[in-house]
Amino acid sequence: MRHIVLASLLLAWAVAGSNGLNFENQRPLGDDPSPSPAPPPSPEPQPPKPPSPEPSPPAPSPEPSPPEPPSPSPQPSPPAPPAPSPQPSPPEPPSPSPEPPTPSPEPPAPSPEPPTPPAPAPQPPSPDSWLTKRHEPGYCAMYGICGRRKDGDVLNCANNTQAQAASDELAHKLQATCPTLWAEQGGAAGRYCCTAQQIDKLAGDTGKVAPFTVGCPACLHNFVQLWCFLSCSSDQATFTNVTQVQLAADNNATAVKEIDVWTSAEFSSSLYDSCKDVKFGAANLPAMNFMGGGAKNGQEWLEFLGEVKDKRVPPVGSPFQQNFNPTGNSTPPGITLAVGKMASCGDPLFLCSCADCPVAPGCSIPAPGPPPESRTCRAGAISCWDLTLLLTYIALVAGTATVYARNKRAKDRQLLDAQLGLEAQEPLLGMAAVPGAAAAGSGAGGEEGDETEPLPGDVHYPWLERQMQTAYTQLGELCARKPLHVILGGTLLIAFCLLGLIRFRLETNPQKLWVGPGSRAARDKAAYEASFGPFYRVAQLIVSTTGSSNGSYISTSGMPGIVTDANIRLLFDMQDRVDALSASYNTPDGQPASAGFTSVCFKPFGTACATQ
Repeated sequence: MRHIVLASLLLAWAVAGSNGLNFENQRPLGDDPSPSPAPPPSPEPQPPKPPSPEPSPPAPSPEPSPPEPPSPSPQPSPPAPPAPSPQPSPPEPPSPSPEPPTPSPEPPAPSPEPPTPPAPAPQPPSPDSWLTKRHEPGYCAMYGICGRRKDGDVLNCANNTQAQAASDELAHKLQATCPTLWAEQGGAAGRYCCTAQQIDKLAGDTGKVAPFTVGCPACLHNFVQLWCFLSCSSDQATFTNVTQVQLAADNNATAVKEIDVWTSAEFSSSLYDSCKDVKFGAANLPAMNFMGGGAKNGQEWLEFLGEVKDKRVPPVGSPFQQNFNPTGNSTPPGITLAVGKMASCGDPLFLCSCADCPVAPGCSIPAPGPPPESRTCRAGAISCWDLTLLLTYIALVAGTATVYARNKRAKDRQLLDAQLGLEAQEPLLGMAAVPGAAAAGSGAGGEEGDETEPLPGDVHYPWLERQMQTAYTQLGELCARKPLHVILGGTLLIAFCLLGLIRFRLETNPQKLWVGPGSRAARDKAAYEASFGPFYRVAQLIVSTTGSSNGSYISTSGMPGIVTDANIRLLFDMQDRVDALSASYNTPDGQPASAGFTSVCFKPFGTACATQ
């Protein structure tokens, strides 16, 4: 029995020492990191040290209770033995506990914290924080940029606040990008509903339209003015209403998702009229096909511009939905129509070419003027010229009838004389006078007529033929009598006719060959080049193969194919040579500089040259 009690005490001592070690390793954060003095070695088992009370202990684990209840006292280090019964001294007092006699100077590791619960999903913002409640002059419906979409496009803030004064940075950018709006709002004394960051975005987006409107500055000015007015007008809240918001993808800030905008019919129609006839020269198509989706009026163009990019393939367009005039001609309470001033394409400050603005002054076909005053004589209701033509026609008809009747009477008389048997005394004279008499009385019954031809100039020839006979007879006699004079006269006549060759000039310019110098097209071209510089046609270089070219593919024409590795490399080499061309010149301040192909090439989308 004594050995059993001793074994139980030793086992309780070992378990208590192990629990004390585990508790020391699980000291919570905030405990005093300084080690407590080690208790003196005692052959008696000691209960573990209870933890000091803390305001918020992290994840306490159940304390191990000692297996024996001999220590009722809660003292931290009781020197008395746990039980009143006398205990024999243990045979090995130095190694009952695994703790070292000297504690480690480092603080004990904290207990592992419980797993952090997942963050709650962002709640949709309250409508009271973004609704456009004050539709009054001097208030904004949107102000600033709150975040970005997933594709990186910026989103405006739904902020129904008062318009703000322009900072120095915003003032400089407004003067450079929106000079008309800057002047209309009062310059530095005005207030605006946009920031400098919004103007940077606006300038970059509207700059993409410039290549399509190069022939009509008025169209480009009005397009930029449209977005300057909608973004920065100090009365933005009077014609704009935010209807939906969204959380920005980058920072979960409340940003605009959909707005309604009301504009007057004059505002949209004047904007459309300034651009509807503009041509994109590179494609020889209307610019409205590219920048307006082929719109036929101002409302259709605004609807195209306001459609969110998510509804298009490929996704290009507005970063949020903009509904223009969603209620038609009516407006909700508190909303007034936006009325802006759009420049006409015929405005002298924004001069457009006649091809891009047919209604500009000097481009339209003038109305026909009044008919010239008649200076000819008149005979009653008809003019003298008409009367002359009428009388001439009557005289020709009468003369023809008279000649026909005279000839008929002469033939009738000749036939009558032949029937009466009258013959001339002299046969030759009789034959000349009455050629049909001999024919009528000769032969048996007159079966064969007289085939004798009348002499030249005979009265039996028509008058015109007799005149031609006489003229050619005299010409022949002149050439026979004076041949040298005739040859010299003919040579001089031919030389006189060739005097026009002195001003002969070979024309190689196709424009001058097919377009007259005084035509309207020539005048329009001269006016365009005087305002915008010379217009250069697209130069094309056509490369073809020859019969001696090497190639494994033979086309239907019998020539080797042009698509070979060597030919493709040749084309790239030619392009590199063109790109490397440069010319030296002096800047206005006299400094030497050079211009290359990239300085003059067409750049519709950024800094890269458009080459085909």
